[in-house]
Amino acid sequence: MGETTKIPWTDATWSPVTGCIKISPGCLHCCAERMSLRFGHDFSVQLHPERLDIPLHWKKPRHIFVCSVSDLFHPRVPVSFVAQVFDIMAATPRHTYQILTKRPGRMAWFAENVCHRLPGWPENVWAGTSVESPKYLPRVDVLMRTPAKVRFVSCEPLLEPLDLRPWLHLGGNDATQCLSEYDAPAVSPILSWLIIGGESGPGHRPMKVEWVADIVSQCKAAGVPCFVKQASGPRPGMQGNIPDNLWAVKEMP
Repeated sequence: MGETTKIPWTDATWSPVTGCIKISPGCLHCCAERMSLRFGHDFSVQLHPERLDIPLHWKKPRHIFVCSVSDLFHPRVPVSFVAQVFDIMAATPRHTYQILTKRPGRMAWFAENVCHRLPGWPENVWAGTSVESPKYLPRVDVLMRTPAKVRFVSCEPLLEPLDLRPWLHLGGNDATQCLSEYDAPAVSPILSWLIIGGESGPGHRPMKVEWVADIVSQCKAAGVPCFVKQASGPRPGMQGNIPDNLWAVKEMP
């Protein structure tokens, strides 16, 4: 956590919560868990109220990745604490906050049942979910219930090809048939941004270039910004086998 970060699609990270529990195959080789254990830290979910005011002291506007080593909407994070995080974000409109969760159902519930008392979902807070394979595309439907100005998907680690076109164009959604695990269908099929990245670290699983090219093509056809973050490889941030024309795709909303 700090005022700078090596994550290329953000400017800083802020972690009022650390630790997580694996929920899907994309979590198998969690880099945050690996880093935490390497330094002898516990990776169980922990709250850090002493960190809540950190963004208040950052005067220069920046993009801030919230809970980069955790999930703000993990069920072990009390709703009252999530509300405190949102209070800080709403109080610092100069910053843009990027929330990424694998639990979009809890995020949508928070938006529907708590945010109206704050009041409302702050305009400077982006909402995203992770999708690593077609099985988890229903997360995108649930994400659409969150009324964020920018809603995005992180396809990292990308483990299989993905068809995201139903959420990149106006019109009907063809991917609502498997929603029972996640809750109600979407209220809007439009995404604002996509991130693509392969898995990094020991035992990394391969990401094929053609999967990256296909998603980039889907985004270009829809006019939706796309950010190619990294290839699969032993270290994060590697270009690897990604050709220069795809590697150059680093668009922001």
